[in-house]
Amino acid sequence: MALLSATGVSKYYPSTATRANDGIDFRVDPGELVALVGENGAGKSTFARIVAGLEEPDSGEIRVKGTALRRGRPGEAERLGVGFVPQVSSLAPGLTVAENLVLGREPIRFGFLLDRRRAEYEAAMLAERYGFLLDPGAAVSSLPPAARRSADILRALARGADLLVLDEPTSILTEAEADRLFDLLARLRAAGKGVILISHRIREVLEVSDRIVVLRKGRVEASLRPADTDERSLAALAANAVPRERVRKPRAEPGEARLEFRGASLGGAGSATVREVSFEVRSGEVFGIAALAGNGLDALEDLAAAEREPDSGVVLVLGTRVKPRERASLRRERLAYLPTDREGRALSPRASLVDNALARTLAGSGRKALRGLRAMSAAALRQNAWFGLHAEPSRPASTLSGGNRQRLVAARELSGSPELVIAANPSQGLDASAQADLWARLSELAHSGSAVLLLTSSAEELLAVSTKAAVLYRGRLKPLAEDPSATSVHAVAAAMSGAAS
Repeated sequence: MALLSATGVSKYYPSTATRANDGIDFRVDPGELVALVGENGAGKSTFARIVAGLEEPDSGEIRVKGTALRRGRPGEAERLGVGFVPQVSSLAPGLTVAENLVLGREPIRFGFLLDRRRAEYEAAMLAERYGFLLDPGAAVSSLPPAARRSADILRALARGADLLVLDEPTSILTEAEADRLFDLLARLRAAGKGVILISHRIREVLEVSDRIVVLRKGRVEASLRPADTDERSLAALAANAVPRERVRKPRAEPGEARLEFRGASLGGAGSATVREVSFEVRSGEVFGIAALAGNGLDALEDLAAAEREPDSGVVLVLGTRVKPRERASLRRERLAYLPTDREGRALSPRASLVDNALARTLAGSGRKALRGLRAMSAAALRQNAWFGLHAEPSRPASTLSGGNRQRLVAARELSGSPELVIAANPSQGLDASAQADLWARLSELAHSGSAVLLLTSSAEELLAVSTKAAVLYRGRLKPLAEDPSATSVHAVAAAMSGAAS
């Protein structure tokens, strides 16, 4: 019996005239990993939410282990054994990891009090069983994005999931972290569990999946085995584009320093630490820094974006020490910032595409300017081909797929001519074509005189864009070879893990 059987699933959104799913047939058997691929907006996330019972299809049927998923029954998919891990964390940020894992089925003592010790013990045992390094007592709000992703997956497993639906689980994970995740999935599959993996990483799809289903414009374009295709062919089929291995690097000689770290240190809970870091990013160059989770990349991002001040040392952003309260005016005029946490720092999900697109410009504008800017933005949203969103400008950002939310942020931040660009894991959730466009845009900005700081968990991304590169290991910066193009992905991965001296 199939773990999941979907027949003729369709979903249409009248408000945006979008047919997200159009007659999809889909099946997952016990012990099988089926990858679902396609370009941004192809309907992958919508289908995942339907399988998880979070959206109701207009037509078609979903059966989980032979039982029909009835409409209007929230939570039924989870009770039947479907565990959904969305792109955007569903954890309660104000609670600890343990509290999130037991939410709704809390261990109680004295008849009414949460037994925190037992909850943390159960969470620790579960994390150890599946090989995740998580502190059960840590608040979710304090976790870096990669740790939140691990906690999301653990929550699904804690609730007895037999079918895991993972929406871009590795988008902000390093190669080593992704390998650990796939080792876990292999053990789960050996135990008879099924997995739906939504991913834009074509290489990993070919390496770990049993079958690959390609969606295009809401329809199943193809269903094939990894042995029957290759990376280039699958990329062309999924995104109607062939991925580019490299983008053109800036040719201009570096100019003045736009971002300077002078012996900067920042302490904090757990891994949020950088130690006496010194470097500078000059106009006309892309300086890339790669790190595994837990080595201080999140703290480095906070310092560069003026979200926090260093405990010691100096950070100069465009020649000045910027207080966190001053960063808003700086970002309106001279600084572009693509954060790792796009939901918390870059988007207002309930606001429209127009308001999100103009978030930097609208601050401090009067009503008259606001109306004019909205009109101009509406036209821009319809006409900007690179933006790639053909949606009603009044549509809430929350209705976009994860990849298109990232395009929205990137299009806003990378338009114009910012003096300094801070791009943290900028290609998370993007398909191959959009990723190549983004990398090319970063290169173009540097070529035209912007200074670009690239912070990434991906060795491939580091080498694809950087003109100068380093890794951050245990809070300390280690420069790589002078010419990043002469460095291999394996060498970068080794340096990130501390294996290279």
